[in-house]
Amino acid sequence: MDDWLRRDRFVFVGWSGLLLFPCAYFALGGWFTGTTFVTSWYTHGLASSYLEGCNFLTAAVSTPANSLAHSLLLLWGPEAQGDFTRWCQLGGLWTFVALHGAFGLIGFMLRQFELARSVQLRPYNAIAFSGPIAVFVSVFLIYPLGFHNWTLNPFHMMGVAGVLGAALLCAIHGATVENTLFEDGDGANTFRAFAFHRGRDFSASSEPTCL
Repeated sequence: MDDWLRRDRFVFVGWSGLLLFPCAYFALGGWFTGTTFVTSWYTHGLASSYLEGCNFLTAAVSTPANSLAHSLLLLWGPEAQGDFTRWCQLGGLWTFVALHGAFGLIGFMLRQFELARSVQLRPYNAIAFSGPIAVFVSVFLIYPLGFHNWTLNPFHMMGVAGVLGAALLCAIHGATVENTLFEDGDGANTFRAFAFHRGRDFSASSEPTCL
């Protein structure tokens, strides 16, 4: 596996990369855009929220207003009507970052599946990575859009992420152990690993004959 990653696949893209890399790029770009320009631009007239003393952890992208309910706030939707400035004021960057971040995490999980299949490992690590996807979607998408109340509290978010994150670490540990417990047969792949057993292949020509 080490030689395969070093020699042939220094930067692995795969089919999952078509989902992972664009979504991760847009999510990170939207977050930095929101924290650097948009947040304080409309409130205090400053070019950056970092000029107010915010740092990487305290800067935030504002969520949509309660009156917008569960709207996805698309740039071309009825709320913004193609006006980028109004879209930013309504909180469109928040839904943009949250949705692209969720699909980026899903793309990373699919990347784990693809890597495991390429090197003939079981997909337990990829399955365990569904934990942070559940954390991200519940804490940063469903709760704020669904309630708009105390669940937006950052300490509540950190608590939920901590509980589910601990479960994720346990799952990754168990998955790593499971990947090394069993020895696969010669023809095993990621999704049929338990269907093969190492042993002698007795054919008709190898059967003992009675003289």
